[in-house]
Amino acid sequence: SEALADIQFGNYHALVIGANNYKHLTKLKTAINEAKSIAASLEKTDGFKFRLLLDPARGDIIDAFDDYLETLEFQDNLLIYYAGHGWLDKTTDRGYWLPVDAKQGHRSKWLSNADITDTLKSLAAKHVMVIADSCYSGTLTRSAAVGPRDANYLKRMSKKRARVALVSGGLEPVEDDGGDGNSPFARAFLKALSNNTDVIDGTRLFAEIRRPVILHAKQTPEYSDVRDSGHDGGDFLFVRKP
Repeated sequence: SEALADIQFGNYHALVIGANNYKHLTKLKTAINEAKSIAASLEKTDGFKFRLLLDPARGDIIDAFDDYLETLEFQDNLLIYYAGHGWLDKTTDRGYWLPVDAKQGHRSKWLSNADITDTLKSLAAKHVMVIADSCYSGTLTRSAAVGPRDANYLKRMSKKRARVALVSGGLEPVEDDGGDGNSPFARAFLKALSNNTDVIDGTRLFAEIRRPVILHAKQTPEYSDVRDSGHDGGDFLFVRKP
C-alpha cells in the first residue's frame, strides 16, 4: 500500500540450520527437510537471501555467525532458524543447541544460548529473530506488545532494534508422520508465512502459529525478546514480496 511505500524495511538475510545425522545422539528425521522448506519459503515469499547449514558442527555455526558480524549493517534484518536437538540444563537454566558432533554430557561441542545471545548483542543488524524448533532456554523474558498494526506502528518498529526469539516449546523437534516431512511447528510457520499478504510482525506471526502447534503436538510455543541482547522495543517484520 502507499502508506507502507516510504518505510525502509531494509535487506533480509536468513541463516537456516538443520541437523538430522547425529554421530552420538539419536538421529532426527525431519530437521533437514524442514530447513530446506523454510529457506525456500523465505526466499520465495519474502525475498530473503539465505544460507543453509545442514548437519553442521559447532564451529560451522560459529563461523556463520562471525560472517554476519563482519558483513551486516543497521539496515539489515537477520533470521536465524534452527531445527535440531536441544538441551536445557535445569540447574543453570541454560539452553543449548546440539550440533551433529555433540556428545551427551560433554559440552565442548554444544552451542549455548549465551553464545547465541552474545552474537545477537554484537550484530549491527537492526532486527534479528531466532527461531528454534528445539529447546532454546528458560532464560528468555516474556513480552508481547499487542496493538494496532497500522503504517505508523510499522514505521516505528522498522527503526527500533529488535532481538526476539520464537521457540517451539519442545526439548527437541517432534518426530512427525504427517507425510510432508515437517514438524507441526514448521508446518504452522510455513502456513503463516504463505498467508501473509503484505507485512506481518513477529508478535502476530506467533499468534497465528501458537494454536495449531498446541493442537497437533505436546508443545507450547513461546515468543519474547531475548534478555541482555540489545533489544530496544522493535519487532521483526516479514514483508511479502510484491
